[in-house]
This record gives sequence, C-alpha cells and structure tokens, in this order.
Amino acid sequence: MGTSPWTWRLLGYLKQVAAVFVAAGALAIAVCLFAVWPFLADDLALDRLVRVVALDWRDFGEDKARERLQYELDHQKIGVQVGDGDCLLEEEIARRVRCDWTAVVVVPVAGTQVPLAFSSRATIGDDGDIW
Repeated sequence: MGTSPWTWRLLGYLKQVAAVFVAAGALAIAVCLFAVWPFLADDLALDRLVRVVALDWRDFGEDKARERLQYELDHQKIGVQVGDGDCLLEEEIARRVRCDWTAVVVVPVAGTQVPLAFSSRATIGDDGDIW
C-alpha cells in the first residue's frame, strides 16, 4: 500500500511552514543582535581598557592610571552612554579599576525598550597580578 497524494502534499506544506518559522526566528535574532552589537562592542573595549589602566596603576602609580583612563575613554570611540563618572579607581582591600554602566536598547520593529547593565573590572592583587 502506498501513501496517498494528500499526505505528500500535506508534508510539503508543513515543510514550507517550518521553513518560514525558521527564517522568521533567524531574522528576529539578527535584528536583536543588530540592536545590541554597539553596546557589546563598547563592553569588550572597556574590558581591555580596565586591564590597561590597571597595568599602568601597578607600574606607574595612580596619577598616571587616571590620566590613561581619561585618555582611553576619550580616544577609544566608546559610545556616549559611558561617561567619565562610570569608571572608577578604587583602593579598599585591593586596587581595582571598575567601569559600570547601563544602556537602554530599543528593539527595532517591536519598539520594546530593554535595559542592559554592563560591568568591566580589573583587580591588582598583592603580588601584582591582574585578575
């Protein structure tokens, strides 16, 4: 006994519907990544920046580290959502360079606003290691 032509036709339609859902899902992911990517790029740049500033603090002192932090924030093309007050040099238990900032992403098409929080830290240990 063979399969009826209606069954083959139904399977063909189901494959087309599944392909549309997969394409719509991929498009939704691409739109979200497009909306978030500038903030992720800034966060990655700040991850590198805090390590560089921590190295300067360890090797050349706090004043040079503050100068380097200001210079890097001005010249790394980090977005305007990261202000000078968002990055701090702290010395409590250990010396730490910290940048904490937030951004609101507007998802295209949906118009939904999603708040995101980012944090970059580098700590100088007693032995001079950066972690």
